[in-house]
Amino acid sequence: SNQKLLTQGRLASIVIVGLGLIFSFNITNINDIWGWLTLGLGTGLFIPLVLRWYWWRFNGYGFAIGTGAGLVAAILTKGVILPVVNNSQIQEYVLFLVPSICSFLGCILGTFLTPATNLETINNFYRVTRPFGFWGVVRKQLPTNIQAKIQAENRRDIMGALIATPWQLVLFLMGIMLMMKQWDNFGILLLIFILLSIGLYFTWFRYLDKI
Repeated sequence: SNQKLLTQGRLASIVIVGLGLIFSFNITNINDIWGWLTLGLGTGLFIPLVLRWYWWRFNGYGFAIGTGAGLVAAILTKGVILPVVNNSQIQEYVLFLVPSICSFLGCILGTFLTPATNLETINNFYRVTRPFGFWGVVRKQLPTNIQAKIQAENRRDIMGALIATPWQLVLFLMGIMLMMKQWDNFGILLLIFILLSIGLYFTWFRYLDKI
């Protein structure tokens, strides 16, 4: 029920805030906590978010177990493993690898040890999102014309990503140049931004209403 979901959300928030307060007592500088959040906790939670788009067999159990494994591994790495490792460079590798590997293994084990998602649900998800990756089992069940449309869209997405990445960077730099009143640089970036926007429109945006 909605009330149960609300209660669970509040309890989860209390637990997360409590853990944050406990860990804050051992933090001596901002670099320590920032490195842990990005390398440890971030990568441990990132893997399940990526796998769900690229692997048809991945299910909710695999996502939950992989996320939990990455979270626990990140906490244990910070509290138990890193204090033993004296080399700061090795600490960064450990902080990245341990949660990532644990999260990945949790995803794989959680997926294969639990039933697969109903194929009707997966087919509907694939029709709507049209992701890349290992979806051959699902793709083969669709009509040939839909398969061709999805493959064409995926190719456009790749081309769009090549343009959207510098587009996003230029948009960010434009804001900086505007704040710094570097008008020459702002003008150059604006021209590049317009050209990239035109390219993005013809390679990606104009096809959205036809999907």
